[in-house]
Amino acid sequence: MAKKRITVTVDEDVAEYLYRAPNTSAVVCEAVRGYRDRQLEKELEAAYREDAAKNAEIAAEWESADAEVEE
Repeated sequence: MAKKRITVTVDEDVAEYLYRAPNTSAVVCEAVRGYRDRQLEKELEAAYREDAAKNAEIAAEWESADAEVEE
């Protein structure tokens, strides 16, 4: 995977921790990926919540039709 060099500004306590880390880039990459994963999870959860009412409405609409189908 290609690497990109970027410059970021962090709080002093974070900088001190990163200066002590054996592989600063790996620590930052792992942290950012974790942050991104949590953000995507929140977006997905919000989308499911937004669709829940409509999905319940559709399920209720088709419930009687499902009951008529023989297995």
